[in-house]
Amino acid sequence: MRAFIGLEIPENIRTFYTSSCKSLRSSADMYFVRLDKMHITLAFFPDLPNTYIKNIEEIFKELKREQFEIKCANIGLFKRKGIPSTIFIKIGSDELNIYKEQLHQKLRELYIPFDDRKPYTPHITLGRIKEVKSEYDFTKSYRYIAQYFKSSSFMVDNIHLYSSDMLTYKKEASEDFIKIYSEESEDENIGGY
Repeated sequence: MRAFIGLEIPENIRTFYTSSCKSLRSSADMYFVRLDKMHITLAFFPDLPNTYIKNIEEIFKELKREQFEIKCANIGLFKRKGIPSTIFIKIGSDELNIYKEQLHQKLRELYIPFDDRKPYTPHITLGRIKEVKSEYDFTKSYRYIAQYFKSSSFMVDNIHLYSSDMLTYKKEASEDFIKIYSEESEDENIGGY
């Protein structure tokens, strides 16, 4: 099955950043990722046999750790042959990178094949660009969004293994992080750290 290990994004973060980038639609033929599908991918499996699900559940338990913070730093663009193809949120988190390294190491130790051809860039995909209709207007709008970008942060609550057919996601395995913050301090923060 096609699958990935990913972190959920709080609803207010998803909604806020999608709304912040809507002006790009006037200069590009693009679509935004459905809010319920936004996530941060940690490992992608083009074809994961069902027999590995239990192994991944065990990895989650072995890597059990305290909650950590994810920082949304700014927007970014992935390009294909120099042409913008994806707009995303840049992510900053030393803890996330440490967790990802530990996860990848465990997957390799158990010979669970995952896609690691490209260097890992933690991000939240906001939208995919089919065609830029006006390069000038698109660049102007993109730079404006980047200049006035409101940074934010949120605490990671859990990690999931999702099976995916591109249209629907199904949680095959999950693990909650150990919560170390009180209820009052768990509110997601938009507009600053």
